[in-house]
Amino acid sequence: MSGEQSADNSADTATTKNEPSDKKRSLPSLLDHFNGNDLKTLFRCSAAAWIASLLIFIEPSLHSIGVSTFFAALVLFVTPPAGILLIYLLGSLSLLFGLCLGWAWGILTMKAALAARPASDTQAQLQALQQAAVAQSQDTGQNATVISQRLVYQGHMLDARVTAVYYVMICVFIYFLARLRAGNVKLTLLHLFGTIVVDVFLLIGPLLPSFTPLLGQTLVKPGAIGVGIGAACCLIFFPQSTSYVVLRKMEQLVRMFDVPLDLTRKRFAAEPLELKQLRQSKNDMIALHKAIEPELAFLPLDISRGRWNDSDVKGLQECIRQTMLASISLLDFHITTITALQKGAKAGLKYDEYSNRGPAGEKSSREIGQRHVLQYAELIKALRTPEHTDLRIRMTEAMGETTSQVRQACSESISIVAECIHTVNTRRWIRQPAQQVFDGFIQELEAAVATLQSARGACIVSTTEAILDCHSDLFDDLGQLKVTDTLQPQSLQAMMVAMVMEERILSVAEATEAMLKHVLQLTTVQKRHRIWLPSRIRYAISWILNGNRTVPVAGVSDDGGTNDPDAVDEQSKKVRERLRLIRGYEAPTSAAPVARAIVATYRWLTNPAGMYAIRMVVVTLATAIPASLPHSAGFFYREKGLWAVITAQTCVLLYMADFTFSLISRALGTVIGGVFGLVAWYMGSGSGPGNPYGLAASVALFTVISMWLRIFLPLAYTQATAMCGVTFILIIGFSYDNQHLPQYGSPGRGYQAFWKRLVTVLLGFLAATIVQLFPKPPSATAHVCKTLSNTVRTLSDYYALLLSHWSRAKQDTHIGPAAIEGLTLEVAETLSSLNGSIALLKVDFSAGPFDQAALRQTQEQCQNMNQALGRLLYLSTTLPKEFQERLVTTLGVLDDGAIGNVMAVLVIIEQALRTGSPLPERLPVPLVRTCFESLSHAQHHKIELSSSLVRDENYRRYCVAVSSYLKFLSAIDDLVLALKETLGERHVVYVWDGDV
Repeated sequence: MSGEQSADNSADTATTKNEPSDKKRSLPSLLDHFNGNDLKTLFRCSAAAWIASLLIFIEPSLHSIGVSTFFAALVLFVTPPAGILLIYLLGSLSLLFGLCLGWAWGILTMKAALAARPASDTQAQLQALQQAAVAQSQDTGQNATVISQRLVYQGHMLDARVTAVYYVMICVFIYFLARLRAGNVKLTLLHLFGTIVVDVFLLIGPLLPSFTPLLGQTLVKPGAIGVGIGAACCLIFFPQSTSYVVLRKMEQLVRMFDVPLDLTRKRFAAEPLELKQLRQSKNDMIALHKAIEPELAFLPLDISRGRWNDSDVKGLQECIRQTMLASISLLDFHITTITALQKGAKAGLKYDEYSNRGPAGEKSSREIGQRHVLQYAELIKALRTPEHTDLRIRMTEAMGETTSQVRQACSESISIVAECIHTVNTRRWIRQPAQQVFDGFIQELEAAVATLQSARGACIVSTTEAILDCHSDLFDDLGQLKVTDTLQPQSLQAMMVAMVMEERILSVAEATEAMLKHVLQLTTVQKRHRIWLPSRIRYAISWILNGNRTVPVAGVSDDGGTNDPDAVDEQSKKVRERLRLIRGYEAPTSAAPVARAIVATYRWLTNPAGMYAIRMVVVTLATAIPASLPHSAGFFYREKGLWAVITAQTCVLLYMADFTFSLISRALGTVIGGVFGLVAWYMGSGSGPGNPYGLAASVALFTVISMWLRIFLPLAYTQATAMCGVTFILIIGFSYDNQHLPQYGSPGRGYQAFWKRLVTVLLGFLAATIVQLFPKPPSATAHVCKTLSNTVRTLSDYYALLLSHWSRAKQDTHIGPAAIEGLTLEVAETLSSLNGSIALLKVDFSAGPFDQAALRQTQEQCQNMNQALGRLLYLSTTLPKEFQERLVTTLGVLDDGAIGNVMAVLVIIEQALRTGSPLPERLPVPLVRTCFESLSHAQHHKIELSSSLVRDENYRRYCVAVSSYLKFLSAIDDLVLALKETLGERHVVYVWDGDV
């Protein structure tokens, strides 16, 4: 059933390795798909769409299916069979369910609408129709049946009662479909095609004289054929099982783990590192991991042949995930240190610039955030000394030597794991590897485990001793710290930074070792290839019902950031309540139940999903009404006003930024698709009515081009590329129908069809724009600001949770490692869901003070706070109590003043994001300065440190706790400064005694 035999080619070996390289790309990103897997995918999708388009040119199929035969190919451009059969079927069944649901509702609507008109009135109108048709037939000599059909479509049978029922029932259906789509992005295809079918009933149903239940069949029949062709192509042309796809991506992800180690080597070698490269490496790993997650839900439904079953693959994924987290932590360390150096240099320049102005201190010389920057610059100058710089250089050189062996062992282990996964994943059917190959892997894995264990143990000893040697002047002969007046926070700073780096590298080694052992176990236990049948369906059902999970279905993008901030905050509140974390003791509301019900209903109707649904109904009414007026019904039908209605409906989106980008990209896609259609039509048929052989050849060429754009452009362009393919095949289909299946209202052929399509699409754009703008455009900026504000409030709760559990006995805590990971991932997913919205803010209609750069920086600092709090929460359950108390004593973590300062600043940040108001000039920031003052005070009074304590493994983790707490405070400071630069300062206090 699976087709992993297609991966036996040596080309796949090269394409799946994805080895890191410093070489520049030789091809643009769009052309960087000339590899085995991508070309097979392109062939499968193009073959499916081309086969479906051939039905247009085959006379028996054209007459059997009808004028909408092209709809089969159209469906395949919207949902191409680009992936696994199960995932393709999921999207296609959603599409078919939408078509059938719209058809069923249309039949019910038609039945109810016709019942609203008495039978006697219907008979009278029919008699008048027959008389009018006979009279025109006598005058023109045409067939009376043809004339009566034309009169029907010109609105001769229109009745206000019937029309009213149609509009009411179908608008209700459109409203609730829109609300379903806003709440769960996986229902996008259901919403789209369900709406299209009911549009046919809405626009044509009131014109018909009798009950016509097969009206929806004109779209459902070719749609089902298109889905069937796509499913057949998934099975025939290079089929892939879920297991194969997941393992291929896992192999790519594993090979990426060598990048952080290589960047660490460059740092030890004093080679410059770019923040862009570090962040790109981090984002690449996260993006690939997110691409794997939704496909894991379908492993229990998988049918494949191989050595590992779905449980084996899921277990391996967990080990790979832990290694990825350790690798990202190492990258984060480099990003944090480089950012801190850049920030310190920038603050130093500001300090020097202010110092050169002299003591005048005029108001005109003050800048936004000046006091904040100068206080931070003073702290940096106090912490940096020439001795500190020399010590940092010596520490870097020493750690480069002591960690080289473990880093080399990690790199070799990563390569072995990747090769083992590649061998297991490929050659499943043809040229199956002999057992001797896997016996060789077992020997390599065992040797790698032994080497890594030895290297890790040696690294712990040698690195710690190197750190102590570099700081030997701080300890006496007995290994005790010399407490003198010259002892300052910066005296131990290099030691703590070095131990944090050591912990990060050792974490990568430990996670890599666990991954090695798991692969070794799988290779040892599973010794033969076999066919694995589906195990259970529960995961897939859970995935479908969860509206917040990633979408792997081609044609559905979940980067729009459409989650309602209030709904997300409510979900987060439930999680916190389960962990006994209550935001506060709020006074009960005194409002009456009726008032609360009215307010709740109003909020439900006017939240982003409700306003989106209302706009869908309004734009439907505005564009569809001409179809039900006697004087315009015929013109609307002849000029294909249906296209304008569908375009207007599909253009309306939740937020203005998404709408603007969608409008521009759809217009471009329509023009490009129209050009493809025209060129293909005139190449294949010239000036004739359409040559099926010539059209089959020309359509094949442009199908490949259109499908290339459809499946290889970024997800943000999904709507544009789908619009391109739809317009292309629609022009071909209607142009061929014009002569081979003529009917009243045919749009013509070639240029006539394109021009009519372009005009109706532009009219749909105009209608959608008016509805989207009035009465108030839904701002994506406001959506992002509200989500970030709620996130800051959530982080305040997590900070309170940390303080509540820090340095307590384990039996007194209510959280565990799994719960902590859930909390951190919850915030991380909320923040990552904003990526799409923030990326489109340049085209948003907003008069607020926030711009794309400010909100992206806010998102980044919230991510930094979340990471720091997550690590501290984890350490609160694993770090020994004496080290937790040491942190309290040293940094004043539980000091009431420090807690109040942090809470106050977080509340001000939350309100600033929500209201856009300037921040007060005088705030208890930088918080890092206060923390270092506490550290300095602790060192001058009592600090216990010895060489034996430094050798303790838990002391390294204590240093990580210190680093995480400082990172949390630093992120708050940076966020305050960024908001001040964006919003400004108020309540400025001028002190004329030289105070800055």
